[in-house]
Amino acid sequence: MYDSGITVTSLIQDLKSEVDVASEVSNNAYITWLNALEQLLYSEFIREQNKIIITEPTANKISIVSLPISAGESPVRFEDIYTIYADGVQLIKSTVTSGAIFPNTYYKTGVDIGYNTEDTVSEMAIIYFVRPVIRTGLSGNVMIPYEFIDLVKAKLRGEACKIYNEDAVAAKWLADYNALLESFRQ
Repeated sequence: MYDSGITVTSLIQDLKSEVDVASEVSNNAYITWLNALEQLLYSEFIREQNKIIITEPTANKISIVSLPISAGESPVRFEDIYTIYADGVQLIKSTVTSGAIFPNTYYKTGVDIGYNTEDTVSEMAIIYFVRPVIRTGLSGNVMIPYEFIDLVKAKLRGEACKIYNEDAVAAKWLADYNALLESFRQ
């Protein structure tokens, strides 16, 4: 995962000193916007992958909430899963209905991953897209490449101005954000 080296605390303090709105924007508002932006960037653009190996999997079901993840990562969602291998055989993403019929498939069943294989499985590899942990306080660093910290600042400035009806200033910052987002996408 990327780490800008800039702490969330210093980012928010800098923004509070720069953003000129009627009332001070709360830390929680900035944290919410930062979380949403990081999740969007990792889910839609960065798409960094990691792998989880499960030895001795239970028959036909994997508990998503019990998947071991690396420090600093958000828990895996079914939508984060890129692919699954069962003893080296790649399983095909499916629905519950098709998964019950066709072998070598995996599917979402409630909050778990169901799978159907022809043979008993001794090891499974889950390849998934990484997302940063959703922070609840000011701890940690901004998990975006340093060269795109202006993208983060533009988005957060725009959101701060938007909630206090500073529409012209909000539009300017959000236009900057959109231009920087296009550069990030490229």
